[in-house]
Order: sequence, then structure tokens, then C-alpha cells
Amino acid sequence: MREAILTAPVNQVLYQLTKPMVIGIMAVFFFQLVDTYFISLLGTTSLAAVGFAMPVTMLVMNLSIGLGIAASALIAKSFGAGDDLQAKRAAMAALMLSVVLGVLISILGLLVNDYIFAVLGASPDLLPEIWNFMVFWWPGSVVMLVMMVQNSSMRATGNTRLPSQMMLVAAVLNALLDPLLIFGWGPVPALGVGGAALASTLCWVIVLAVILTRQRQSGFLSRHGMSWSQIQQLWRRMMALGIPAMVTNMMVPVAGAVLLVMVAPLGEEAVAGFGVGMRLEPFALIVILALTSTLPTFVAQNHGAHQDERIFEALLSSFKFLLLLQGAIVITFWLTAEWLATLFSDDLAVQETIIEFVRWLPIGYFGMGVVLCVNSALNSLQKTSSSMVLNAVRLFVFYVPGAFVGSYLWDYSGLLIGAALGNLIIGLLVWRMTCLVAISRKLTIGGWRFSFDDIKR
Repeated sequence: MREAILTAPVNQVLYQLTKPMVIGIMAVFFFQLVDTYFISLLGTTSLAAVGFAMPVTMLVMNLSIGLGIAASALIAKSFGAGDDLQAKRAAMAALMLSVVLGVLISILGLLVNDYIFAVLGASPDLLPEIWNFMVFWWPGSVVMLVMMVQNSSMRATGNTRLPSQMMLVAAVLNALLDPLLIFGWGPVPALGVGGAALASTLCWVIVLAVILTRQRQSGFLSRHGMSWSQIQQLWRRMMALGIPAMVTNMMVPVAGAVLLVMVAPLGEEAVAGFGVGMRLEPFALIVILALTSTLPTFVAQNHGAHQDERIFEALLSSFKFLLLLQGAIVITFWLTAEWLATLFSDDLAVQETIIEFVRWLPIGYFGMGVVLCVNSALNSLQKTSSSMVLNAVRLFVFYVPGAFVGSYLWDYSGLLIGAALGNLIIGLLVWRMTCLVAISRKLTIGGWRFSFDDIKR
């Protein structure tokens, strides 16, 4: 695949890399829906327990994503430059670091579990049910962290097919194991909400076993003569790149929470409609998420091979594709808004808020996609701090303030329109800036200067 990434037509390569990830990401969403459905059958207490667990589990997942981004950037750059030995060393160092961090997080989590959730506001009566879930999830987080980092390592070499297939396998296995472990059957005891966490862990174990087998066959599970000091050096580099990437990912739920605070005074119907819209949003962003998970491989390998012109061709081509795709999604939402609303609520007031959400907020998804594509490119070029700043500007200079101004002028509809325009404006600005960098290889805004030629190879 490396030869194709470096020489084949750009659009063809992006399609080949991204297509499997679309399927994989859809499988992840299915995984989450299945979990939510079966847990909901246990009752409100179990749903509340998992709701409290969500911020903690998302924090660990974002750590995994950040470390995966860092590992992918180092591996893909070396792989594109033809330095297979260094790529394999980086992959092994990433595996070792993910195991160490996973074990530390798991042990710490088990020790202070009740304290964490008491601080988050869980009542004493709810803590036992949260523990029933987390007692399985904390050990499973080790496997999850290692699995996600290994997925990133494989994608960095251009192999997006196996990670996608494993996501699909995990989703199917989870759908089978959830009812068995949650409700029990025959000799298998009913574990309640803990069964959902155990089912996820078992799926992750199976997926990780397959991935590690393939990695071993490819020579990515060996130290290749690395000394302890060399391993530590790679670890420091990965953490330096990974922490800003983790913060970047954490900004999104924070911004979502801020918007929810703005929506809350507008009434329960607005909150309900907004919540349904947020559940629908990921399905409109599947291709964007898939594209931004594969662009880093293309960007880093071509940068390592000194073929920067292909990077800009890929970015600008992606922008044009997203303009058409997200435009089609906006039209689809406008045409199906009323039907979608009736699927989620019988309350006419709630239906109206759902209709407003799916008609207005998706207008800005194109701009969001442009920024996320540039974010992924910067991450792969080991400019994770620049990526963090760019996402902060999108969210807290354009998106959230746009929502605030809109809500002040036109309440709920204005909030959605303002947020959408914020995303759209920053997206168009970033597109323009990308064109300027493509021409001159540098960009200066006030006292800030970015030079593509200064990026380390």
C-alpha cells in the first residue's frame, strides 16, 4: 500500500483508505446503540450509572486516541521515508507505553472509583451500581487502550481494512454477548450492568488478539535492538504529541456541554430535541470521521517521502468532496426532518425542536469537516499543538459564540443557526488559508507565522 500512497492518483488512494473506515465507524456507532438498548432494559438506575461513567470512560478513550495519533504520526512518517526499522521501533514503543499507561490507569481507577463518582455528584445509593459496571470496565480499559493504539499503528502503514473489519467483528460479538452476560442464560449468571462492561472487554480481547497476531507477522512486535534510553525517548515524544491531541478531542464534548447549558433555559422540549439531534449528528459525520482517520496516514507518509504537493492536493480534494457530500446531507435532512422527528417523539413540541435541529445545524458540518481535515493533517505532521489551537478557535471563537449570539436574537432556532454559521465561517477561512499555504508554503497572521518548510522530516 505504501507505493500506492506515494504514487497513485490522490483521490483513488483516499477512497481506498477511507472506504473500509466508513464501515468500521458505523460498526462503532452500532456497538454503542446495542449497549444503550440492553442497559435501558435494566431500568433507570442502570442507565444513570452508565451515564455517570460516560465522562470517565470518554477521558480514557481520548487518552487512547491521543496516544494513537502520536504513534501514527511517528510510524507513518518513518514508513513513508522508507525507514521501516524506525517505524517498527515506534510501533513497539507505542505498544509498551499503552500497556504501562493502561495498567496504571486501571489500578488507580479501581482504587479511587467511588471517590471519583462521588465528586461527579453520584448519590451513595447509585455508587454500588456504578461499581458493578466499572469493576469490569477498569481492567478492560487496559485492553481497550492497547487495542486503539494498535489500530492506529496499523492504519499508519496504510492498512485500514483489518482495523475496520475488527470494528465490525467487535460490534457483532457485542450484540451477541450483551444479552447473555447482562441477563444470564443457563450456567451463565446475570451480571446486570456489569455484563455490558464485561461483554465489551471480551470483544476487545478477541480483536486485540487478532491485531497483535498480524502485527507480529509483520515484524511490529519486536524491540529491534532498541535500548531503554531509546524507548524512553520515543515515549517522551509520543506524550508530547499525544497530550495536545487528547486535549483537542476533549474540547468537543466541553463545547457540547456549553451549548446544552444554553439550551436548558429554553425548556424541556428544547433539551429533549437537542439531545435527539446530538444522537443523530454522528451519522451525518461518518464520512468526515472516516476521512480524518485515514488522512494522517497519507499526509505523514508523503511528507516523509518529500512529496508535499500531494498533501495539499489531498486536502483541497477532500474539501471539495465534503462540500458536495455535506450539501447532499443537508438536503436529505430538510426533506426527512418531519419523519425523523416522529421516530423519536410523539410530543409535537419536541418534534418541532428536532426538526429545527436537523434543518439548521447540519449546514455547518461542511465547515467542521474542513477544520477536522486540517486538524488531522497537522497531527500527522507532528504539529499537535497547532491542531489544538485551531480546534479551540473553531469551538470557542466561532461555534460557541455564534450559538450564544444566535440564542440571544432568536432563541432555540437562533442558537442552532449561529452555531452552524460559526462552523461554516471558520471552515471557509481555513480552506482559504490552506490554499495560501499550498502556494507559498507559509502563512502569517499578525505575529503568528506558520511555515510548512519548517516541519521536521
